[in-house]
Amino acid sequence: RYEHILMAPDPVPMYALKLLVALTEHSPASVSLVEEIHLFPVLFQVILEHQDSVLGNTMQTVIALLNNMVANKSTNMMLLFEEGLTHHICNLLIETVDLYLEADDKSCIKTANALLLSLLDILRCMLMYTANVVRQTLQAQKSGTGGGTQAAEDLLLINKPLTDLISLLIQLLPSEDTEIFVSASQCLSLLVQLYGGNSQENMSPENMDSFAEVLKSKTDTRQLKLLLRIVKRLVS
Repeated sequence: RYEHILMAPDPVPMYALKLLVALTEHSPASVSLVEEIHLFPVLFQVILEHQDSVLGNTMQTVIALLNNMVANKSTNMMLLFEEGLTHHICNLLIETVDLYLEADDKSCIKTANALLLSLLDILRCMLMYTANVVRQTLQAQKSGTGGGTQAAEDLLLINKPLTDLISLLIQLLPSEDTEIFVSASQCLSLLVQLYGGNSQENMSPENMDSFAEVLKSKTDTRQLKLLLRIVKRLVS
């Protein structure tokens, strides 16, 4: 059974995961297979087993697989949320951002950068899914065609821990890596749209310095507008 392979000693899980990554990349239909054989809990168990080696090959591969899963429109996202996706992504992002900001070894920086981008992609997909559910619920309420709001409320509650990442994302904004800036700003924008500023902590001097730095360095009008909208949402 596949779960036994994934829980086997290294490097067996990595090869199994690489196969799943290739499958889900080239055959989107295989996403449903991962659901059918109940691999989500096993994937999260693999993450727990390898949490001491966030930049290791196994962790990179399981994150790549999760990225493929959440990017696929046919994935049962609620199932992933119920299995603990939010908790794991939150923890992984906190650890990876620390490694990214502190890395001084070139290969370490490169690995942390790639993993961080994958995690930010996953976070963006999670937030986009949540925002879409909330938007559809509000539209249905407005038009009088909708049922209850429970599903949207449950989803917002499940993903509430993601607000702990707001400060972290702000710290990433001055990154010299354009991709990281773009991903972090998109995630931040979605987070503050869904949850508001959440706490005074997000307006700390350190965070304000990050905003000041990035606002000075950016010349793209769209990027500046996005940043200003984020600040406005944080202070309102």
